[in-house]
Amino acid sequence: MHGGAARGRVRVLSREEWPTAAPAGTAGTTRLGVFLVLGIALVYTGLSLANTLTMAAPGRVAEFTALRPAGATRAQVLPPAAVEALTVVAAGALLGLLVTFVTPAGTGGALRLLAAPAVAAVPWGALGAATGACAALAVAAATVTTAVALRR
Repeated sequence: MHGGAARGRVRVLSREEWPTAAPAGTAGTTRLGVFLVLGIALVYTGLSLANTLTMAAPGRVAEFTALRPAGATRAQVLPPAAVEALTVVAAGALLGLLVTFVTPAGTGGALRLLAAPAVAAVPWGALGAATGACAALAVAAATVTTAVALRR
């Protein structure tokens, strides 16, 4: 045998024994690590979303100002900008759900081939909260930058 196996530090566990063999307290640490990684990913996603919408608004000033001589007020121009932002978030959420389901399906299929089936659990509440936060951020970024662009 090689390394730690020769000294008896390696144990082979059955499928039933494996979940209970983890040291006490590791589940909380693992959960915290997952939340930390997801939190960082959500912050970067929010920054990317707000940056994209902020960069797009000045390029559309000509479109927005063309509505003004047609009789549209500033208050009438802002809702379409918000709807466009919500459309972007909806498209992103649908693509994200597609990835969310395709990736675990492939991993689950591979684990089934290894005789270690896994059940995927989708945290719908967390996905809904993240999508809602992105939608609120997108609407705020789009309407604020559109309002600023219309003042010029």
